[in-house]
Amino acid sequence: MSSEPVVREVTINAPVEKVLEAVQDLENTDRWASEAKAASIRSRDDQGRPTRIVVTLGALRFTTDATYEVTYGDGSVTLTCVDARLIRESTIAYTAHDEGGARTRLVMSSTMEVSVRVPRWGLDRAMGSSAEKNLASIKKDAEG
Repeated sequence: MSSEPVVREVTINAPVEKVLEAVQDLENTDRWASEAKAASIRSRDDQGRPTRIVVTLGALRFTTDATYEVTYGDGSVTLTCVDARLIRESTIAYTAHDEGGARTRLVMSSTMEVSVRVPRWGLDRAMGSSAEKNLASIKKDAEG
């Protein structure tokens, strides 16, 4: 079962650099859906940013470890699932847009295809809820 693409955005009272710093704090599981139980960095680039992470996810009665490759662009961070028992495909992309006056519009887009039977509406609802929690956490940290 795959989700429809979920797109959420938030305006943050902080410059792009500070927002991206909060996004890149991938060891802090508050960045993830409430289903995230733990995260560990497996590799970093020459700037010290995570390039491979493993996240332990648990929802309903399912628990799985998911390995994500992390790539960086100009004002963006993308996480692509490369290995997970219950997830066939998952991509989470953050793009930060400078709104001027030390304000940033952060857009999060995510997709997921799972290998377990769940209703599409349930997956879409969970993905939307996770995206909103995730953005609220990033906003709080970047503005704090």
